[in-house]
Amino acid sequence: MAAVCEHGADCHTGLEPSMASAPEASRAWLLIEHPGPWPHEAADAAQPAPLAELVKSAEEFGVRVQLIRRPGRRQVGDARAVFLGWTAGSEPFLRHTEVSASAPELAERDLKELAAGNMPSFGAAWDDPVFLVCTHGKRNVCCARLGVPLAQALAARHPGQVWETTHVGGHRFAANLVLLPHGVYYGPVTLGLAAAAIDAYQRGSVVVNRYRGRAGQARADQEAEYARLAEGGALSLALGEAARGEAGGGGGEDGGLEWVRPGLGDPGG
Repeated sequence: MAAVCEHGADCHTGLEPSMASAPEASRAWLLIEHPGPWPHEAADAAQPAPLAELVKSAEEFGVRVQLIRRPGRRQVGDARAVFLGWTAGSEPFLRHTEVSASAPELAERDLKELAAGNMPSFGAAWDDPVFLVCTHGKRNVCCARLGVPLAQALAARHPGQVWETTHVGGHRFAANLVLLPHGVYYGPVTLGLAAAAIDAYQRGSVVVNRYRGRAGQARADQEAEYARLAEGGALSLALGEAARGEAGGGGGEDGGLEWVRPGLGDPGG
C-alpha cells in the first residue's frame, strides 16, 4: 500500500471521468461483519475456520466477498451480521441475519443459489437500503483518508444503514459509495454528493453527479446508460420496457434503468 496518494488530484475531484467503471462481474454479494484489521485481500482476513471456509467457497462460486463494519466501531463478538445480495436484473435483493462466527448457519448451498441468481432461504428479506463506503486503507491509503470521514458523517445521517467496507474496485475514485441492493456505484464523492445520491436512491432514482454505473452490468451497457442519464433526465431504478431480461425473479440478464424525464419524478440530477 502506498503511504501517499498515487492517483493525482483529478481522480478525487471528479475531473477524471469515472462513469462506466462499476465492476461488471459483481452480481452476487456476501457481506460479513468483521472488525478488522483488514488485510490486502478480504478473503485473507483472520476468521474462525467455519467462516473462513465459507468465504473461500463464496469466491470459488463467483460471489463477491465484502467485509463490513460499523463506522467508528472496531469491537465485535462472536455474533456477526451477514448479508447476501444480488444486484442484477429487475428484482435485486438482500437477505440478512446474524450468525455465530464459530458456527455460522450459512451453508454452501445458499452460496450456490446466490451465485445462480436465485434467492436463498438463508436469513430474512432485508427491505432497507444498505450504504457501503470503502475505507480499505490496507488496499489504498486514499480509501481510508477519504472514506473514513465520509462513512462517519453518513452514519450520523442514516443510522443503521451505513457500513465501512473493503475494496469495492476503483480506489482511484475514492471516496467510493455503493448503494445496495441495486449495486449502484458513485465516486469520487464528497459528503454533499453522497447525500444527494442517497436521497435520490431512496426516492427510486439515480443522479448523474459522479455516477460510476451499476454492478453486474457490462461496460458497454453502463456507457449507454450514462449517456442517457447525461442527457438531462433522471434514471429510475425500475426497469424500462427496452431493458433486457424477463420480469420476475432476481436472476437473469443485466437490466438497464428507465429514463424519467425532468419534472416527472426527477430528483434534481
